[in-house]
Amino acid sequence: MIVDPRADKGMQPKREAFTKLLEAHPKIASIFVFEDAQSGYVDPVAFLVACRDASCRKNWYGQTDEINYQVFDRLQPMKSKKPALIQFDGATQRSYQVPPRAWETVYCRREPEPFECAYRGLDMTKELFEYYPKNEDESAFVIRESKEGAEDDAAVYATVDIPEGSYIMPTHLAASLEVSENSAKDSNATAHLEGVGEADVLTDFVDYIEENGHSARDGSGKIYVEIGGSRVIRESDDASEVNIRRWVPAHPDGARPKYSPVYDRHRHSFDVFLVASRDIKAGEEIVKPGDLWDY
Repeated sequence: MIVDPRADKGMQPKREAFTKLLEAHPKIASIFVFEDAQSGYVDPVAFLVACRDASCRKNWYGQTDEINYQVFDRLQPMKSKKPALIQFDGATQRSYQVPPRAWETVYCRREPEPFECAYRGLDMTKELFEYYPKNEDESAFVIRESKEGAEDDAAVYATVDIPEGSYIMPTHLAASLEVSENSAKDSNATAHLEGVGEADVLTDFVDYIEENGHSARDGSGKIYVEIGGSRVIRESDDASEVNIRRWVPAHPDGARPKYSPVYDRHRHSFDVFLVASRDIKAGEEIVKPGDLWDY
C-alpha cells in the first residue's frame, strides 16, 4: 500500500529481498510488476515478470493492436470454437504497463533513494515557457530567419529572460507524435518499392521522422517525433552555444535500472521534456546539443 514503510522494513521483506536478488542477477535484464483484479481474490493480486533480455520491453510496452495481433497470430484455434483467452487482450496488457503509484512510492523509500525518484513529477518551483505562434505578446519564443550563413532556414529566439531549469515549450513537446520503429521501417520500405514510383507524401513523412524523431530510451521500440516549435531549435556541438538539455539526465549507472516503477510510470515525459541548462537572456538563440537524445 502507498502508506507502507520501506519495503525491507514492511510486511513483505522477503519479497523485497527476492526482488533485489533478481536485480543483481547477471542474466536478468528487465523486471516488471503489475496488478490484476481478476485473479479471484477480493483485492488485486501483484505479479512480477523478469526477462533475460531487455528487448522484451518492446513487447511489454506494445500498443493494444500490436498485442491483439500477437494473440491472434500465436494462439491455435480451440476445438470448441471458444476463445483461447477469456480475460486477456491488448487492452488488458496496456493496463499492466503502468504499475500502481503505491509500487512507485514504496520503491522510492529505498535507501539511498533511487536517482529517478527526483523526477516523479515536474518541478513546481520552475517556470513553464511556451511558444504561441499566433500570439507573440504571450509567447516566450519567436521563430525567425537564421543568421546569414547558417545551415538552417529558421531559428528559435527567446523573447524573455528564462532562468536555468525552466521548462522549454512543454506543451509542444508533450504533443510529440509517437511512431513505432517497425512502422517507420515499413513506411520507408513501402516508399521505395522497386518498380513502383516513389510515393512523395510517404517519402516526405519518412524523411520528417528521421529528421525530427528520436528513439525512446526505454527499449519500447517507439520513436517520439517533434511536431511543434521545438523541431526548429538549432543543434550545435559547441558546448558554449548550447543552453538547453533533457529534463532527466542520463542515469548515473549509464542505463535505466532493471526494475523501476518510476521509469515504467513516466516513460513518455522522461523522453520528451527539455529544460534550460543555464540562464537564457531575452534575444538569445535557443540551441540544443547535437547528442541531445543519444544517451
